[in-house]
Amino acid sequence: MLSGITLLCFASCYAITLGLEVARIWVRARSRAVVSLGFAVVGIITHTLYLIGEQQGLIQSGPISSWHQWCLMAAWVLMSLFVIAAFAQPGTSLGLFLLPMVLLLIGVAYLMDQVAPFGAATSAETWGVIHGTALLAGTVVVMLGFVTGIMYLIQSYRLKHKMLTSEGFKLPSLEWLETTNRRALVISTCLLAGGMFAGILLKISHNSFPWTDPVIWSSAILFLWLVAATIFEVVYRPARRGQKVAYLTMANFLFLMIVLALILFGPSQHARNPESPGTSESTSLLELPADPPRSLTR
Repeated sequence: MLSGITLLCFASCYAITLGLEVARIWVRARSRAVVSLGFAVVGIITHTLYLIGEQQGLIQSGPISSWHQWCLMAAWVLMSLFVIAAFAQPGTSLGLFLLPMVLLLIGVAYLMDQVAPFGAATSAETWGVIHGTALLAGTVVVMLGFVTGIMYLIQSYRLKHKMLTSEGFKLPSLEWLETTNRRALVISTCLLAGGMFAGILLKISHNSFPWTDPVIWSSAILFLWLVAATIFEVVYRPARRGQKVAYLTMANFLFLMIVLALILFGPSQHARNPESPGTSESTSLLELPADPPRSLTR
């Protein structure tokens, strides 16, 4: 990797940032906030350099060339949103909820380090780029919906029971959280729909569409659920307010985690090394037969 940067470099920065965000509950010194933001910025810089170095090591590949890189890109976007939120709403405890998602994605990226990359030809195709980018953006929005849903339920409970607001644990207003939840529901549905249709067109263009792959049909179920949830939110007026939207966005996250678990641990060939025993080719919605696996520096 570029300049010897490894996953541990920026993962450690993010973990320290999370620890400092937890310390916010008891330590209200301004220096703590400055140090926390400093570690976050250093982490993003090293994270960016890692991604650049990884991309330079690939030949004729698209911007997202493997599940390892896909997870790291999603983590980078979430971390960037955290830094933006730290400047926009410096008094809130968004880091307590966003940073665990970032570390979760980095952990999954570590597990997928040795998974074969996507086929260089298809990952660089227009439909392949649209497919991967839209699904990545949709995943990030689903995670944001999950985070804001949890914050909404906590904030609603605190207000309902007239609990005093702690200076070290502040959340955005219910109105902001409710609006963000609704937007996350609609936007994630549109992005995942675009990503799925781009993947279908990509596979049709190569005369390969494995309907029996668990990731394919589970992704279709996820998409149908998102469409149904969005229609329910639009048609059923009471669902537009209160805890119902929060529960819908949290359910979206659980469905997404099931799909990702099938990719990583299930019998799917969606991200399997084509040279592994029992598999002769990679037949996934995201990629055609992949190139031989590469060794990534951790």
